[in-house]
Amino acid sequence: MMDWRDSKKPLIQLSVFAFTLAFLGASYWIYIAFVYIGYSLLMTQYLYRVYATLPRDISGLILLLRVKWNVRKRLKANRPLHEIFLENVHRTPNKEAIVEVSTDRRFTFEQFNAFANQYAHFFQKTVNTSSSFEKAKTSNERSPEEGFACDDVLSLFMENNADFVALWLGLSKLGIISAWINSHLKLEPLAHSIRTAKSNAIVTTSSLLPTLAIVFERNLLERCKVYVVDDISDVPAGVFPIRDEVLRRASDEPKAPPLLNFRSVLCYIYTSGTTGNPKPAVIKHFRFYWMAMGCGKSFGVLPDDCMYITLPMYHSAAGIVGIGQTLIQGCTAVVRKKFSASNFWKDCLKYECTVSQYVGELCRYLLAQKEIPEEKLHKVRLMYGNGLRAEIWPDFVNRFNIAKIGELYGSTEGNSNIVNIDNRVGACGFFPIYPFIAPVYPVRLLKIDEETGEVLRGKDGLCIPCRPGETGEMVGVIKDSDILLRFEGYVSSEETSKKIIRNALRPGDAVFSSGDVIYWDELGYLYFKDRRGDTFRWKGENVSTTEVEGILQPLKTLASVTVYGVEVPKKEGRAGMAAVVPHNGVPHEQLLQEIATRLSQSLPVYAIPLFLRFCEEADITGTFKLRKVNLRREGFSLERCHNDPVYYWDSSSATYKRMDERMQKLIEDGTYNRI
Repeated sequence: MMDWRDSKKPLIQLSVFAFTLAFLGASYWIYIAFVYIGYSLLMTQYLYRVYATLPRDISGLILLLRVKWNVRKRLKANRPLHEIFLENVHRTPNKEAIVEVSTDRRFTFEQFNAFANQYAHFFQKTVNTSSSFEKAKTSNERSPEEGFACDDVLSLFMENNADFVALWLGLSKLGIISAWINSHLKLEPLAHSIRTAKSNAIVTTSSLLPTLAIVFERNLLERCKVYVVDDISDVPAGVFPIRDEVLRRASDEPKAPPLLNFRSVLCYIYTSGTTGNPKPAVIKHFRFYWMAMGCGKSFGVLPDDCMYITLPMYHSAAGIVGIGQTLIQGCTAVVRKKFSASNFWKDCLKYECTVSQYVGELCRYLLAQKEIPEEKLHKVRLMYGNGLRAEIWPDFVNRFNIAKIGELYGSTEGNSNIVNIDNRVGACGFFPIYPFIAPVYPVRLLKIDEETGEVLRGKDGLCIPCRPGETGEMVGVIKDSDILLRFEGYVSSEETSKKIIRNALRPGDAVFSSGDVIYWDELGYLYFKDRRGDTFRWKGENVSTTEVEGILQPLKTLASVTVYGVEVPKKEGRAGMAAVVPHNGVPHEQLLQEIATRLSQSLPVYAIPLFLRFCEEADITGTFKLRKVNLRREGFSLERCHNDPVYYWDSSSATYKRMDERMQKLIEDGTYNRI
C-alpha cells in the first residue's frame, strides 16, 4: 500500500525546484506563476484520481466490511458448514440443488442432503452385507465393519459429479477430513498427494481406478482400502464397490462429534505452491464459507441463480466458490463432468443457467468455436473466474452477451485475495490509493528483483512496498489475533513456514507470500503479470518446474534438465519448456522418445512441456544453481535460441516434433491450436 509520504513526494520536488528558481534570481512573478501552475496540475491529477476511484473504493470498503461482519457472525454461532447448508434444505426442500449433465441425475435440496447422509452413515459404520467386501483384505487394512472417525482422512480421487460433493459433505458431518485429489495426476505425483494427506482410504470412480492401480502395482504407494462409488464389472482385490451399500443406508442426520464446529478442518485442497509436488492446503469450515460467501457477495450471485460448473471441483475455484453458492446461498448447480466448448452454451440454454465460471483459456476456447444460435439465446448474466486477458475481454462480452464479468485472484491456501467489482477490463482486482485505508485492507505489493524474483529489502532490512505504477509480489498481512487474517497453510508445518515472509513491513511482523507478481496502476487497479519462483501458470493450473524436472532427471541419457515457463503469443499464462543437455553420443531421436514416454506417463496434460530445447551445456550460477532468466527471455524463438534444436509437443501423437520457422510462425499467430 502507498506510504503517506509518497503522495507528498511530487510537492517536495516542486518546492525544491521553485526554491532553485528563486535562488537563481528568477523574477518574482515567474516564480509565483510556476508554483501556482505546477501545484494546480498536481492537485488536478490527484483530484481526478480521487474522483475516478472513490465510488469504487467506497463500494469495495463496504463490501469488505459486510463480508467480515457476516463471517464474524457465523464465527460467533460456531456451527459447522453442513448446518448452514441445512438452513437451505429447510427453506427450499423441493428446489433442485444439483443436476448432473452426463447422467441427468437430479437432486432436490432434501434429496441431496439425504444422499450425503447415506454416505455419512456408510463410512461411519460399514456393515458387511455384500460378498464383495470379503475380497482381498490385507494386513494394513481396517476391517470394513470398523468405519471411520473424526479427524480420519479419506482421499477423494474423482471427476466432477454429485457423488463427489455428497461424499465430502457427508464426511464433514462426521468430522472426517476429505483430501481432494487432482483427477489428472498419475504415478508419483498422484502417490505423493495421497501419501502427504496421510489418508486412511481412497474413494474413486471406475474410470480412474486403472490409474490408481498402476500406482499400487509399481509400489509407489502403500496399499490401502479403495472404495468405488459407481458400477464396476470386474472387482480387483482390495477394491470395494459401494454404490448399492450406500443407497441402503439410513438418510437421517448422523450424530456429529461434540467438538465439530466452524473452526474445524473441513478438507485438504492441493496447490503446487512454489516448488515441488502438490501440497495439501488446510481448509477449515469458516474458510470455505468465507471464500464462497465473499465471492457471491462481490459479484452479486443470488439464491435464485442457476450455476453452470465445468471447472474441476478438486480445485477451490469450482469446489468452493462454485459449488459453495449451492451449499451456502441455495443456488442450483448444473455440473458437467468435463468442460466442453461445443456444448457450453447448449447446456446453459437447456438448463436455464444464469451464472457460470471460467479460467482465461476456457474463454479463448469458446471464442474459437463457430457461432451457434445458443450463444445468444442463453440467460447467463454473470461469469466469474480468473485469467480473462484484456485482449479478448471485450470480444468475449460482446459476442456472448455477458452483462458482467467478475475477475478475482487469490490462492487456495493464502489469506490474500482480490476482486474486480466494477468490470474494469483486464484487471483482477484493486487496491484503494488512499493511504488511510491501508490498515482496513490487509493486502500489499512488495518490490521484487526482476532477474531473480526475490523480494527486495531496504537499508532498514524491511521489504519495500510498491507504489501505484509499480510491479511487485502480492502478500497478505498475517495476524494470528484475527482468525480471518491467519495463515492456516499446509498439512506440513515445514511447507507452511516456507510461504511466510517475516519482518516484512515492520520488525516482528509476518506476511503470506502468494508468489503472484501483480502490476498496480495509477488508479489502483491490479493486473496479473506472472508467477514468481519455480512455478508457472498454464491452462488455469499452477505447474511446478521442480516437479517436472524431477520426472526427467532420472533419465541417465540426460546430463542436465531445466524446466521453465515461456510466453506464447495470444495464449494465457506461460507454456512449459524444457532445456536439456544430453550425454555425449546419445542420438536426439532416442532421447525424444524416452522423454515423451516418461512425461506422458507421469504428468497431466497441462504439465507436459510444450517445447523442448537441446543445449550443449547448462547455464548455471557460481553456486551451481540453474540460471533460468536467460532461458525464459529466449523462449522458443529459433533465432534467440542460437540455432539450438527446438521441438514442439504434438498432442495428437504424444511426441515431440522438430520446429522450423514456419511452425514457429503458426504457433505465434495462433494458427496452430494443438497447444
